[in-house]
Amino acid sequence: MDVDLRLVRYFLVMAEELNFTAAARRLYVSQPALSNQIRRLEGQLGVQLFERSSRGVTLTAAGSAFRPHAQGALAAIRDGIAEATNAAGNDQVLKIDVLETDLATPRAVLARLRDQLPSLRLEVSSRGSRDQEQRLLSGDLDLALCGSTAHLPAGIQQRVIRREALAVALPANHPLATAESVAVRELAGETHYLPRDDFAPEWNDFVLTCFRTAGFQPRRHPASTDGTSSAMELVRSGECVALGLLSTPAPEGVTVRPLATGVPPYAWSVRWRDTNHTPAAALAVLRDLDDRI
Repeated sequence: MDVDLRLVRYFLVMAEELNFTAAARRLYVSQPALSNQIRRLEGQLGVQLFERSSRGVTLTAAGSAFRPHAQGALAAIRDGIAEATNAAGNDQVLKIDVLETDLATPRAVLARLRDQLPSLRLEVSSRGSRDQEQRLLSGDLDLALCGSTAHLPAGIQQRVIRREALAVALPANHPLATAESVAVRELAGETHYLPRDDFAPEWNDFVLTCFRTAGFQPRRHPASTDGTSSAMELVRSGECVALGLLSTPAPEGVTVRPLATGVPPYAWSVRWRDTNHTPAAALAVLRDLDDRI
């Protein structure tokens, strides 16, 4: 029987937390996505691993029996990867730019690399997709994480690793803050925050396309920064609203509401230079970050 190791990892985190919300937060996935993956693992094994009730979640007898073997399997894989890379004599440094470390997908990428490749030393930066392009081509960067629609020059490869649902960040007292979801057209009269155009132009192009599809040109807030936290402060003060990713954590005073159906998810990709020094081990452990969150 072939069992997806990603599902085994999800099971182990869930077995520790015994709470879908807490486990999903640790795994940087949504609660429904985690629940679906646990059921998928149960289907592959042909047993129920968790007992779900109004009182909470507990391990079944089958889940308790499976847990130590699951722990051993993941430990063996991590040890095997470490021994293989050590035996190859490869440089254990990976230079990676993740665009924005406050966001869920960059955090998930870094967490996966640290968990699955413990012998790898990460040199992490957040300089924007235009800077990534130049550094990849010059050999100063091994791996980059950005939106899949960013300019892709010759000699650079990419792979989409995750698609995320969109949302809008609103002041907590905004009339739409209690809505189940928000249609983009309902935001036509708002002032909108967008990051600097030269930092992540693919994100701004994506958001502006959403506005055009909804039939309006947004009024843009004059301030632009590189970080999510600064944007959220502007939203909290009531100066603007901000389209973003549903997974983005909201500080006190800010409410994040999902966008209504019809808005495409945002696709993240990893990029690398097409040479004989492709970061194969890193790409291998990032292959299965394709759950929608």
